[in-house]
Amino acid sequence: MEDNETSSHSSFDSVMTPMHTSLHESYTELGSPPYPAQKIGPPYKGATFIIRDLQRGFVIALTDGNLCLLPDGNGNPLFNRGDGHGNHWRCVENKDRWLGFKNTVSGEFIGHDNNQKHWRFIAKVEAHNEWEYFCVRHHPNGGYEMLVKHWHGFRAMKVGGTDDRELMVAGEGEDGTAWEFVKV
Repeated sequence: MEDNETSSHSSFDSVMTPMHTSLHESYTELGSPPYPAQKIGPPYKGATFIIRDLQRGFVIALTDGNLCLLPDGNGNPLFNRGDGHGNHWRCVENKDRWLGFKNTVSGEFIGHDNNQKHWRFIAKVEAHNEWEYFCVRHHPNGGYEMLVKHWHGFRAMKVGGTDDRELMVAGEGEDGTAWEFVKV
């Protein structure tokens, strides 16, 4: 019976390891994180997260009131930037179960600007309205895809624009960026 328990435990560890690998590797050179690392997983209401691009290692942040992608604090995604950049996002949920991401510094929500010629994500409103409605699902390459409500469907959030530092609304049927949510 012990062999079955050990076998089951080993199987569980091997499944969980990839979720923690990026955090562990980040801390190898830096030592301990500024506060305990939390499990990376899908966002849920009431929790606060750093939202990190899995491929590039940039985090979604506000700088000078503008939504952008910034380096994740010298490889440490839990780094709480003390330089005026807000990179902590509180996950909220409305009565219809739509998620929203509210910046803990500005109090503004991530949403899109409806300028279809240069369709970008912004964080300029203090209300969780339809342009700020998200659902999150597993991305085929790992992590999670952030999908914003668009009329009767969804559009994905993707990295693009100038120097791949802008958050853009993907075209119809287009894949989005793979994100990880680091609980802080």
